Amino acid sequence: KTRIGVLTPYRDDVNAMVRQYIVKNGFEVPVFGSFNEDDDNRAARITTDSIRSAILDIGQHDDVDAVFLSCTSLRLTEIVDQVEQQLAKPVTSSNHALIWHTLRLAGVKETIPGFGMLYNLPADPP
Repeated sequence: KTRIGVLTPYRDDVNAMVRQYIVKNGFEVPVFGSFNEDDDNRAARITTDSIRSAILDIGQHDDVDAVFLSCTSLRLTEIVDQVEQQLAKPVTSSNHALIWHTLRLAGVKETIPGFGMLYNLPADPP
């Protein structure tokens, strides 16, 4: 099973649902971090420095294969390449993955350097 470290801005009751959903879909969640924010406006103001630090804290664990940020308010794009290089593990978020998938559906096959490992995957894997 793939072991995903998760970062959210959510409060505990929402985090429990997020964890349950991920586990139900066949993944392990050995490390789960949260900013414990219940206001989306405040969640949107969480700094990229704080997000970077939390990603690195979660991703450093040997039992984490990748890190997933769950929330459209957590900004990842400007730091994804840096944190992936530091961790040597993939990092993505809901927005980050959705944009990649949308590009593929639109027929964009080129890799896009600087936006993390996901954007460097070939459009048609061997």
